[in-house]
Amino acid sequence: MRRFFENKKLIVLLVSVITSFSMIAYSIFSQSQMPKPVLWVNDVTAVVGRFVSTPTNAMMRFTDSINDLMNTYEENQRLKSQIFSLEELEAQNEILQSENEELSALLDLQPSLVGKNVIASSVISRSPDTWLDSITIDVGSNSGIEKNMSVMTESGLVGHITEVSATSSKVQLLITENNQMTNVAVSIQTDDGIVSGILSDYDEKTQELILKQVPNDTQISKGNTVTTSGLGGVSPEGLIIGEVTSAKSDNFGLSQSVKVKPSADFKDIRTVLVVMTLNDNSSDSDDQASETSSVSSDSQE
Repeated sequence: MRRFFENKKLIVLLVSVITSFSMIAYSIFSQSQMPKPVLWVNDVTAVVGRFVSTPTNAMMRFTDSINDLMNTYEENQRLKSQIFSLEELEAQNEILQSENEELSALLDLQPSLVGKNVIASSVISRSPDTWLDSITIDVGSNSGIEKNMSVMTESGLVGHITEVSATSSKVQLLITENNQMTNVAVSIQTDDGIVSGILSDYDEKTQELILKQVPNDTQISKGNTVTTSGLGGVSPEGLIIGEVTSAKSDNFGLSQSVKVKPSADFKDIRTVLVVMTLNDNSSDSDDQASETSSVSSDSQE
């Protein structure tokens, strides 16, 4: 009986193999239509394949979309970073170009400062609370800076040294609002000659400097150049201040009040020149020469 069952299993296996090969051979070599059992099997297989492949393909498309989105996000972040870097480089380039233009202008200005020694300096501090009053520059007593020295940009005079430390100095601007402006003796170059005056005030509303003690009998015209006169011991002669915009007699009719548009741009001061005269050594030598001549004359007597 046991042998019968074993033979039965063998017979079923052989029948299955023969049936499979027969169907395959029939499907390959037969010119007529395939049998219905085969068609049913194919239909069932196709339905099952579609049932399985549809969600699988959808999941694959969803995964591809997520990957594309992540790649797009990463590329977007990378492009933003590159754009930010380019904008930063462009801003730095503009700053460096502006500083280069200022330094070039200062170099062009130096030959006109005949008889004067100048020290180039950069602004290292400008407080918003005292924006119109003062700035701090990066040179001090170690560089020979002293109080009351004149400070100018490539365009014109901006102020004077008021405080000096070893490596920095404070500059009081000509446009200070606290009525502590250092009075500066000036010269107005008119068609009839040089006219003297005193720079003593600033009009914040019109953003103009005000000259006082200008003789009332002189003809002051719009556009006349105003420079330092060298008198009074505050500023050396010939430093540009600005141009005349208007002139009128004061309340007493004894002198004129002249308004001047500054040549320097006080809103943007980054590089300056500290002006020092070279007359100290010559004056010392003159004093020594006079002392020597006086001694010789005394000995002759």
